[in-house]
Amino acid sequence: MIWKDYNPDTMTFVENWLDEDAVRMTGMDEGVRDFYECWVNDGEMALGQNYWCKVVSDGDTPFAVVALSICEGILHIMEILVSPELRGKGLGTALLRELFSKGETIIGHRIEKATAVIFPNNPASQKAFEKAGFVFDHANDDGDVLYFIKTKVKCNNRIVNKIDARGMIL
Repeated sequence: MIWKDYNPDTMTFVENWLDEDAVRMTGMDEGVRDFYECWVNDGEMALGQNYWCKVVSDGDTPFAVVALSICEGILHIMEILVSPELRGKGLGTALLRELFSKGETIIGHRIEKATAVIFPNNPASQKAFEKAGFVFDHANDDGDVLYFIKTKVKCNNRIVNKIDARGMIL
């Protein structure tokens, strides 16, 4: 996979990925560019330091845009938007696995722990994250937001990428 920094001026094609389903299941209601600019202009975010927006390609074909942040050493996967014609083919799971294993190359940080917020009406994302080793952690009080977590741990000198919410190795 090829990971490139999102450029809102030259990568306008990602706006076409925001179909009705994506708008309903992401926080990108107003578009990828608006989402990106909102976070870039947030006083606590520094592009390339604790906030990244990447377009992921498989060869010459871009298939996803991913927004990420790091706070207190924890990676927060803010959004993943996969091109509609390529959804359901395992690409979301594959990019999550690659991000977790090659974080130092992709964003300049080794990733030991990551979180994600997923809406309950998005079972495809829940499945992709679970296949990538994330586990359900909790829901907010209203139940309209689900929190998933992944922690890389060492057990008997081997890296274990799948643990449950109680810390049990799967």
